[in-house]
Amino acid sequence: MATTPMITVQQYFEYLREKKVMGAKCPKCGNIDLPPRRLCSECLAESEWMEFSGKGIIQTFTAIYVGAKVMTKKGYDRKHPYVFAVVKMEEGPSVSGQLVGIDERDPNTYYIGMPVEATFLKTEIRTDKEGNPVFRWDIGFQPVST
Repeated sequence: MATTPMITVQQYFEYLREKKVMGAKCPKCGNIDLPPRRLCSECLAESEWMEFSGKGIIQTFTAIYVGAKVMTKKGYDRKHPYVFAVVKMEEGPSVSGQLVGIDERDPNTYYIGMPVEATFLKTEIRTDKEGNPVFRWDIGFQPVST
């Protein structure tokens, strides 16, 4: 019989690599956390994994013109900003991620209340001692196709 993996940051990123949005639900009080927490943020009981639909709406956003080194390596700069959004998920919690599939330079292509769905972003974060790229998977959001 397979056992459910413990809630850890490493397992959360593994689920993102598998293209799953996983949070945590408390069996005691019903609280839902995203990103997941091993202990419920409300009552401190041990939480269980919960898969999210990946759908939500934009609560707020910002265009970033001077960003982290990893983003400048992707081609973002003062002339080509990237947009970071806080999204309220269908299941309740809010989580942040890069907004993709929009024209970052045109604020009329994204708005508060816009329906979005999760997408999974693979980012090279460094190279190992043999010179091989090391990747991290992150959650991002794109407009819902109609």
